[in-house]
Amino acid sequence: MTRRRLPAEEAKTMILNQAKLLFIEKGYDRATMDDLCALTQMSKGNLYHHFKNKEVLFLQLLTRHTEQMSQKWVRLMQQSSSPGEQLLEMADLFGRDCESPLIRALDEYARTLSSESESLATLREITEAAYAAIRQVLQAGVKQGVFINEDIETLSFAVMSTLAGATQLCLTMPNRSGDEYATLHVNAVKLLLKGISKEDSK
Repeated sequence: MTRRRLPAEEAKTMILNQAKLLFIEKGYDRATMDDLCALTQMSKGNLYHHFKNKEVLFLQLLTRHTEQMSQKWVRLMQQSSSPGEQLLEMADLFGRDCESPLIRALDEYARTLSSESESLATLREITEAAYAAIRQVLQAGVKQGVFINEDIETLSFAVMSTLAGATQLCLTMPNRSGDEYATLHVNAVKLLLKGISKEDSK
């Protein structure tokens, strides 16, 4: 079989695209670099030249996924008129993301990590991207007098833990649609908003 040789950036993009399909089909645990060699028609040496192992590949895919989510979030922020609506739009986005098979592979991957894993730093960076977006909306809401004047980090933790908890629970419900996952997340944040919104803005 003829092995493929492509320009570096084209090769990396192709590897990532094929790896995503592989992780979706087999999950994190069962996917192997040998499987990826077969999919990409690349030699092991060429594959490892671009990505030193399966974990690095998966983290790169997660980073790319987070960047795509961030772009969607920016567009939604521009379309929403109030901080409360922006949080509900974020909840909807989180909910619909539960339908992504890559997120299910992430749940599987997370169970393989130890507290000393170097990969936790990358996962923290990914989490911080969502945290920063939430923090920005809450700061605007407090400034506008829409939300109670509580410590921003406390408010951010409350919103983030609500969304993360909803996502974890939705991952145990594999037979639901993206609309159903979105509704569960939105309803959870609506209840939270009742607690952090000022009386005259409810």
